[in-house]
Amino acid sequence: MAATLLGQVRELLGLTQLELAIHLRVARDLLAHAEGGRRNLPLEAMQRLLPLVEQLFGLTGLAKAEPPVDASETQPPPLSDQDPGRWRLVVCRHEAVNARYQRTLLHRKAQPLRRRIGVLTPLLAALPPAPADGSPDPEARDRRWYTDRLADARDKLTRCGALPQALLEARIQALDLEIGALEKLFAEGRA
Repeated sequence: MAATLLGQVRELLGLTQLELAIHLRVARDLLAHAEGGRRNLPLEAMQRLLPLVEQLFGLTGLAKAEPPVDASETQPPPLSDQDPGRWRLVVCRHEAVNARYQRTLLHRKAQPLRRRIGVLTPLLAALPPAPADGSPDPEARDRRWYTDRLADARDKLTRCGALPQALLEARIQALDLEIGALEKLFAEGRA
């Protein structure tokens, strides 16, 4: 987790330093230094950051750090000379652990994207409408930034949102049923 509020806002919204720097209208290097606590943002940038902070505090607390990946979650089980049924049980258990971990990762990837949508949508809606007379739109840059970040979040949610998570959940349930059936079969064989 980032040490500064600026870094936390960026991470909670799932933005890169460049994406946030464009919105704040500062150089990416300045943003990086501000995140590290070595420099301060100009007042104008802080004023542009304030609506994001206000929206975030109304929606969520701080994100938690991800736990380290255990080797057993990424390595297949070692080959075995066990009978095929018991070997299938080992494989199913391993695949179920992996699927649960993948589901957790998808959930963690989706959280900042949903948060971004929840924060940016009302900010975009609060912008005054573009002038109908063809005169320059003073809010065009903000409108474009909000629209692009929202489109990006919605696109990424197609890969980690509710549907991919539901598909993984269905896979987990199928594996759990197979594991249960195999365990029952082996328990009855011992009786």
